Amino acid sequence: MAEAERKLNNGKSRIDFQTDPSKYRHWKLAVDGEVATLLMDVDEKGTLFEGYELKLNSYDLGVDIELADAIERLRFEHPQVKVILLRSGKPRVFCAGANIRMLAGATHAHKVNFCKFTNETRNGIEDASEVSGLFTICVSTAPRPAGVMSSRLQPTISCWSMTAAPQSRSRSCRCLPCCRALAG
Repeated sequence: MAEAERKLNNGKSRIDFQTDPSKYRHWKLAVDGEVATLLMDVDEKGTLFEGYELKLNSYDLGVDIELADAIERLRFEHPQVKVILLRSGKPRVFCAGANIRMLAGATHAHKVNFCKFTNETRNGIEDASEVSGLFTICVSTAPRPAGVMSSRLQPTISCWSMTAAPQSRSRSCRCLPCCRALAG
């Protein structure tokens, strides 16, 4: 049985990877000299496909397209920037990770491509640190239990992570995210 294609939310027939900061729905970008701030404030209704909401700063491919664009713009259009501060615009949560309802309704091909794009975006963050000297620091005030990191900080898995919440630990992580949706 063939998988049914989900309808794009914008009425188009193809995913558009072209964006710029004036079109961002999920990120706010500010540059102040050598420091850039990327604020993750996901629009719950700003989904790429119909049939789900992006609650608790969860993400779909649309959120990641904007993140990839912002990283590339900072790297090549703002060479004076040395540090990106990645913050949440939501109180009490940084990010719930990839949106489960989006993954549940996606075709296998979309899951595979979503994971590839997400990994390439994270690789770009790591490459910017190693090659361009552009370091990304996740600054989170969201509380989390000690030892729990991956589901709340998934978009920042390639960042140096700092948590300012009580009873939490600062950590750094240099690994790539695993996409469990490939089994689809």
